[in-house]
Amino acid sequence: MKLNRILLPAVLVAALLATVPGCKKEETSTKTLDGYLYLELPEYMTGGDTKTFMIDTLMTLICPDDEPIGYFFLDAETNLADTLVTADGVIHNHYYTYTVPNRTGAATLTLGGYMGKDSQYSGFRVLSTTTVVYPGLSGTGSITNFDKEGSFSFVDYRDSKRYYSSYNGDLEWMRQNLAWTGAGVPFKGCSAMTDVFGRYYTWEEAQTACPPGWRLPTDAEVAALQLGADASSDIPGLAGKMMADLYFNGTKMWEYWRDVKITDELCFSAMPVGYGVGSGSSLAFQGDFKYAVFWTSDEEGGLGVCRYIYQDKDILYRGLMSKTDFVAPVRCVRE
Repeated sequence: MKLNRILLPAVLVAALLATVPGCKKEETSTKTLDGYLYLELPEYMTGGDTKTFMIDTLMTLICPDDEPIGYFFLDAETNLADTLVTADGVIHNHYYTYTVPNRTGAATLTLGGYMGKDSQYSGFRVLSTTTVVYPGLSGTGSITNFDKEGSFSFVDYRDSKRYYSSYNGDLEWMRQNLAWTGAGVPFKGCSAMTDVFGRYYTWEEAQTACPPGWRLPTDAEVAALQLGADASSDIPGLAGKMMADLYFNGTKMWEYWRDVKITDELCFSAMPVGYGVGSGSSLAFQGDFKYAVFWTSDEEGGLGVCRYIYQDKDILYRGLMSKTDFVAPVRCVRE
């Protein structure tokens, strides 16, 4: 989450603080406080979720003249300010609980520091924004325009999650990315995204991540989705048959390209949620809204074999990636 530091002009500070109890418009504020304010929300959160902040750890501003500083939170959804520390420095509440709005899209929370009515110091504020998401493919979640016609469904009894599937040849294929939390990581480390984009697994994790009775497809089984395709190379003419014209929070996921006709003919419903490179704290997510990547069970030269789609070509590409420092979604199959 990008953290912003904003020093407001005095007139804007006065307008904001007019909603804070005990504060009046300050006409002659010319001095600035020392220090910074820090506020961080997860990049993605589920509607209705909460996050609690302890104000004692966020009181990081310093007045050079040792004047007391007040602190407040401002919820942009309700436009209500909650003053935890008054302008005389008295803590009235140590905790503030933010409730994420019950809708998809951006939501913003503000933390502000302000001074008493006679102070010559202007205040600070910092904003943090989260994207509100919802799971499910019913049309009310973050992923919309998913066509369930002709699909089957099954339950992964390890966690009671339900998935859609379809048949291609002798195999039943999952139409959604696996979201089992026994391994892998969520998109950008945000647990709210597990049931939206699915989890991202290393090749080694992917070998045992599928539900009982299911497994990773081989590279040859993926290639067999296109009659006569070579399992050891890229496969032209297959990407569009696997891509679904999906939307995330109202935004089209696959950008339009003249060379690609999205039909989802195979009911694979590939979504461009990208991949991750690195491991641990150095893991970086890339390629969302551009790449759809998924592992196969094959390996070559000490690397894991994956298949991937790039937005502007009707080609299913073949890639060799690190088994431990590259994470990608998983689609499972069963006979």
